[in-house]
Amino acid sequence: MKVTFTFLVALLTLISCKAQEKTSTNTTTQNTVVSTSELTPQDNNYSGKITEEDFKSGNLKEWFTPGYEAYEPEEEIVEKINRNIDEYKIKVFMGIWCSDSRREIPKLYSLLDKIDYNQDQLEVIAVDRSKTTTQGYEKNYDIQFVPTIIFIDKNGKEINRFVEFPQETLEEDILNIVTDQPYKNSYAD
Repeated sequence: MKVTFTFLVALLTLISCKAQEKTSTNTTTQNTVVSTSELTPQDNNYSGKITEEDFKSGNLKEWFTPGYEAYEPEEEIVEKINRNIDEYKIKVFMGIWCSDSRREIPKLYSLLDKIDYNQDQLEVIAVDRSKTTTQGYEKNYDIQFVPTIIFIDKNGKEINRFVEFPQETLEEDILNIVTDQPYKNSYAD
């Protein structure tokens, strides 16, 4: 029963964020053509860098703030993460349009704020539904599902990645990654 439920959850998640749509360089909105380069982080079709302030303002705060405020990670795990996470830069690929990103990204920011993580070491990039950006930020990262949270060491080497949904909880998965414990996301070989 648990396996069936887990499979169904994984399948629904896959369908919700893997749906591929062809997008053009222009988006039609209320009979007005808007170039994607004119989109802002407040637009569902936006792709490019995005900040915590972007999430906390405009229409993004409608889903960001409740998830951010409701997230209560285990204190013991937060303390362990805090001892190890400064060794890593974090690069996040997410979709403003994606339910999994809307679930996990507020939690990630809440966790990082609780440990006072240096935000200069964090880069968050919104991708379109085809998992690309007009700037090509996703090149060399093989982004197939979102959110993808990549942990990079001081030498610029990718250590591991969280993909789409936690294996345990977000904080437990991150703890396993930053303490070099065995960890595989659902799509790892």
